[in-house]
Amino acid sequence: MKIDFEITNELATIIPRSQLLVTAANPESYAEPIERLARQLEKCPRLYETNGKDEHPAIFHYFYGGTDIFICEYDREDTMFGYTILNNDLVNSEWGYTSVSEICRIAPLNIDYWFEEQTIETALYQRNPDYFKKPKSLD
Repeated sequence: MKIDFEITNELATIIPRSQLLVTAANPESYAEPIERLARQLEKCPRLYETNGKDEHPAIFHYFYGGTDIFICEYDREDTMFGYTILNNDLVNSEWGYTSVSEICRIAPLNIDYWFEEQTIETALYQRNPDYFKKPKSLD
């Protein structure tokens, strides 16, 4: 059985290289997650589109160990905006801009193929309810 499987250049740009190699070599295992990621990419807001909103869509999630990067905006070139927690350091976690090329060079980081879209505020609260306030969408 042949699996119809294509990773566009635009999609390949946001997938860390080591993960991309494994994904491309195993189309039978990754066709569905790649389709899901492509749909997420299509609906990802451009930079500054979520300014002033109470909650921000978590379109992509990169992770490794205690590091989580939740992305809500992407310029379709190299700049993303979102919330980053490095090594479980909640005190120094922050909103900010990040470079896709930098993220994809960090070998252990992966993009979460199975991440369910939600708001960044919901994701943060659900992972650390004693640290982050409950978002309005969960009331």
